[in-house]
Amino acid sequence: MPNSSRKKSEHLHPVEPIYQLWGWILLIWSLYRYFVRLPEWVDEFLFKPAVFVLPVLWFVTKFEKRAVASLGITGKGLTKSIVLGLFFGGLFMAEGIVVNGLRNGEVSMRPIQAVLQYGVLGILALTVATSFSEELLNRGFLFQRLFEKSKNLSYATVMSTILFILLHVPILLTTLKLQGMILVLYFATNMILGIVNSLLIYNTGSLVAPILVHIFWNMTVALFL
Repeated sequence: MPNSSRKKSEHLHPVEPIYQLWGWILLIWSLYRYFVRLPEWVDEFLFKPAVFVLPVLWFVTKFEKRAVASLGITGKGLTKSIVLGLFFGGLFMAEGIVVNGLRNGEVSMRPIQAVLQYGVLGILALTVATSFSEELLNRGFLFQRLFEKSKNLSYATVMSTILFILLHVPILLTTLKLQGMILVLYFATNMILGIVNSLLIYNTGSLVAPILVHIFWNMTVALFL
């Protein structure tokens, strides 16, 4: 039996274990989103790290026998990463503010219910937790592993971005229920976010810049869109 399982693993395509892990994460997250309704802080501080982060850490340390630094958890090039993160994060925020102004005739804050419930600092803490979990899974793990295995930047960027968008389908179906142009804008922005953050981690080797961009965009959505 051990020999047969070892032979089976040897015949796996190099990226197959990566997609298998992602598939299990998507399944568990979808079931949680569909059947469980808990406060947002429980989702972001407890369940999302448990579903997105812990399986990846197990896979990297136990299956791959590698350090967590291979996920971009590193202080290498920190200044460059911070500058790039603030720059592109600012661009995403500016885009959101422009959309807000075009839609309302003037720039006005439109805080979501979570902001009213938790306050700006509370929603910032939630956003930091969300951004870390999602970026570690999608850029630190998916993008970097797909690029390592394929040696193809375009393939890794496109596939990790598609998988990133698919991970947001459960919340679309169960909570947000967006329609029309707002739904189109949601998908388009997530696609752009996925591509930009993939290129940022490719150039910096660190999760710092992608996490900062993600924080800026999520806060923009929470306050202005």
